Amino acid sequence: MDKNNNMSFYHDIVSAYDEIFPLNQQQVCFIEQMFSQLGGKKMLDAGCGTGSLAIALGRRSASVRAFDLDVDMVNRALEKCPQAIDAKFLQGDLLKMDGLFPQKTFDIVYCFGNTLAHLPSLKDVEQFVLSSSQLLKDAGKLLVQIVNYDRVMESRVGSLPTIESDHYIFERLYGYRDDNAIDFTTNLIAKSDNSVCRQSVQLIPLLKYEIERILEKYFSQVSFYSSFDKAMWSTDSFHTIIEASI
Repeated sequence: MDKNNNMSFYHDIVSAYDEIFPLNQQQVCFIEQMFSQLGGKKMLDAGCGTGSLAIALGRRSASVRAFDLDVDMVNRALEKCPQAIDAKFLQGDLLKMDGLFPQKTFDIVYCFGNTLAHLPSLKDVEQFVLSSSQLLKDAGKLLVQIVNYDRVMESRVGSLPTIESDHYIFERLYGYRDDNAIDFTTNLIAKSDNSVCRQSVQLIPLLKYEIERILEKYFSQVSFYSSFDKAMWSTDSFHTIIEASI
């Protein structure tokens, strides 16, 4: 599996990214309710895309550091970010983030948007979890959002819901490989001229028991939810959302 191809998968859709993936206010509320106030809290956004969530938390007085492997995503975040807030963006790799920041720096490390499934292997997922635990303060939390691959693998789901915005249609298709990986293919269709940007990448279908087993090595408490309002997780949930506490 080509790690660089996986981690820069969204490079060709930077210009459309904010329209097809607008800020999710539920993510903001999910993080915000962890504390009585965000002022002075230190956050790390691992795989920040164009930075909308990091900027929103910065507007709420959090101190946010954010990185993405794709330099165009980072540059777009830098363009959007008001100078008045404490949010810094840089290019970085999920598997090398422990070299970017001192240990015990952050109150929260979060990795949303199914980013974790783009890593090449479970070994790499464990490396990310270990690095996150080392970067967190003693009472820190790791927050993760991925697709519920228990449902995907059980039902052999062929596609995720198509996203349609004012200017784009974004199709997301799954194909199944003999080595248990998933071929994830996207079609970004521009409504102006029906041009199509087609991309394909391999994902690892992270099952609940696999990631739970990894997390329990490094975190004292691990909770799974189906949504950002902390609804109970089930095998039929669309998302797997995780809150892991040191």
